[in-house]
Amino acid sequence: MSAETDLIDKLTALTNIAETLNRAVDVRGVLDDALARLVELMGLETGWIFLKDPAAQERWAGSGYVLAAHHNLPPALATDSAEAWAGGCACQAMCNEACLNAAYNEVQCSRLAGVTGDRGGLAMHASTPLRSGDRILGILNVAAPDWTAFNPESLALLTNVGGQIGVALERAQLYDLLQERRVHEQAALLDFSSQLLSRLGLDDLSDLLVEDVRRMFQADACALLLPGDDPAFLEFRAASGWRTDPVGQRRLAPNDEQCGAGLVMRSQRPLLEADLDSSSNVTPWSPPWLDQEGFRGHAVVPLIVDGRSVGVLVIDYRHPHLLDEGEVRLLRLMANQAAIAVEKARLYQEALKVQALEKEMALGQEIQTSLLPTCCPETPGWEIAVYYQPARLVGGDFYDLFALPGEPGRLGILVADVAGKGVPAALFMALSLTIIRTIALGGGSPAAVLERANGLIRNDSRSDLFLTALYGVLDMDSGRLVYANAGHNRPLWRRVARGEVEELDARGIVLGSLGQIELDECEVELAPGDTLLLYTDGVSEAMNVERDFFDEARLRALLASTGERSAQQLLEGIVGAVATFAGEAPQADDMTLVAVRRQPTGA
Repeated sequence: MSAETDLIDKLTALTNIAETLNRAVDVRGVLDDALARLVELMGLETGWIFLKDPAAQERWAGSGYVLAAHHNLPPALATDSAEAWAGGCACQAMCNEACLNAAYNEVQCSRLAGVTGDRGGLAMHASTPLRSGDRILGILNVAAPDWTAFNPESLALLTNVGGQIGVALERAQLYDLLQERRVHEQAALLDFSSQLLSRLGLDDLSDLLVEDVRRMFQADACALLLPGDDPAFLEFRAASGWRTDPVGQRRLAPNDEQCGAGLVMRSQRPLLEADLDSSSNVTPWSPPWLDQEGFRGHAVVPLIVDGRSVGVLVIDYRHPHLLDEGEVRLLRLMANQAAIAVEKARLYQEALKVQALEKEMALGQEIQTSLLPTCCPETPGWEIAVYYQPARLVGGDFYDLFALPGEPGRLGILVADVAGKGVPAALFMALSLTIIRTIALGGGSPAAVLERANGLIRNDSRSDLFLTALYGVLDMDSGRLVYANAGHNRPLWRRVARGEVEELDARGIVLGSLGQIELDECEVELAPGDTLLLYTDGVSEAMNVERDFFDEARLRALLASTGERSAQQLLEGIVGAVATFAGEAPQADDMTLVAVRRQPTGA
């Protein structure tokens, strides 16, 4: 399953949990089901929920709390066990002391520590407050044997569901308070929640939000402001009832204390004004285009997800009007619902962008691979093998093997490494490979080819990237190799006659950094049985989980012990040794290997 599919599945599961909570009039009646789904989604087994209840003054499950839901408790935490439940616990104490304020808290479980019997291996739990706005209505706990069971993704899921439960509980309490007076508003709120959760497009969701809020509060205008590309400003994402069009005109509001919207974003507290014309608390920001709207009564509430402000909801009246306490509670509840829906829509859009990017990257990989040789030249008396593995879908390493026109039996060999990874390095790689190959096919010594390529790369490139390269010309009849090195890893030469491995040294500087360069040109002769190994630093600098390098010494030792193995067998041995050394550590850099072996006489 791809990461994008897994993300969409998790978003779908979160949507189902939210729909279950928001459709239930009796929220406490569906907590067991929501808890079971969350525990499964986090890859855990056990969890329980406390709700604050001032009427619960007995010590069972903690004074002032009730055990409202539980899932798969181990025998030692059986709900009729006085040893486990006759008293409070650490997470309740933190909540009572206002210390349970973070999105989640990792707690050594005092209940598990104080019981005997089968605890199912559990020792600690992650706790998140069931919060709606600045009110904490309870505690959601999920248990595990140790801290490693809680990864950032699972803790984000815990926090998200805790926020949804808190909002649902607040809605249920509000429903109880207002059911006689505003039954129609509660029905509208339930419909509002369902409608929001069904919209995955952010624009569609935003338009629905401002229209419904304006209608429900009988306001003259409503607007949704979200952070834009520039974090210093908020942009109008949707508006209803305005005389002008702040969305189409791309209006921006300062995201600071000079503007009411920015002030609410930072303080996460509602801003209420009965009459902007007579208020002494009006913020300084008042552009001319806003004055023509004639707003008097004014309210701004934050959209909060996991303790972060993700936007603000603004409602305005063109006559003096101050929202009462019940209206403010309802507006904040709607803002909390809207915040969850906006965040879900944003994550969905990001997932779609990732999918599109991966398709583009896959196409880029096909294009990049098509630039490299499809097979190695086959020449009697010689073996040539290549291994190429980018760290990402596309990379900055490249190699080339080509017969030189008009020079029978002479083979051009190129290995290079762009300083960087990913798309920028891949584009620079395509430019550099094309330039070097074109110049080399036109003839010239290796040093002259790389020196001329440097000038063209320097002139054509609009970036600060550079590359290392080694280019050599091999005479397949005599074994004579003439080469030049532009700052690249020194090739290794296994000399059968001497029984040792040598480095091919040559002075040179990287390509694309300076306007003019001078490179040394050197010459060696490969005897029958000799092997030449060219590579990029992704091989020698491969790291394990302890961040140790594979290093050149291991590479030399592998080449020295190659014996009579073929060039292909040599590369397979090196790749296997690097993989064993790296273990679970991810590949950090592109890896390229080219092995050229002159077969022994009579082979």
